[in-house]
Amino acid sequence: MEKKNFKKVIGVIGGHNHNTTAEAKLISEKIGIVLAKHGYTVATGGEDGIMESVCKGVKSVKGTTIAIIKGNDKQTANKYIDYVIATSLDLSFMNVLIWSADCILAFTGKYGTLSEIGLALDIGKPLIMIGDNDLLVKENIDRNNFIHFNNIESTQDFEKLINTIEDIIQ
Repeated sequence: MEKKNFKKVIGVIGGHNHNTTAEAKLISEKIGIVLAKHGYTVATGGEDGIMESVCKGVKSVKGTTIAIIKGNDKQTANKYIDYVIATSLDLSFMNVLIWSADCILAFTGKYGTLSEIGLALDIGKPLIMIGDNDLLVKENIDRNNFIHFNNIESTQDFEKLINTIEDIIQ
């Protein structure tokens, strides 16, 4: 059977407005632009904070966004979403998001983000951490497909991120 060549989906996880930083949201918006320019579709939980910022970046360059939401009311998704997948699974929606993505980019957040990180690590999903998460001890993670970027600021940093994504999802 011939292998199909689907577009790659990058899952982006991170905190809501009340538990992330303005700096993380700005970086996620810029990363959304870069991902879309390289042809990636971005999937998130579809809410505010990191999820909305990355989608705003994607849509600013006419990229494609997907929200995999925990409820059944599609209107809860942020205004930068193209496709809404309503799961009615409450917090189990994370399983759908993590399993559906080819790679996960993780930003600052709290327990929900930490749960998503744990699932990605447990199933061996490629995971790239952007910045720090106070709840996570990165030095204790022993996975070949876990990469940490302490900071992303320059054009070279963004290029390195894209190259890392391309290498890790092959």
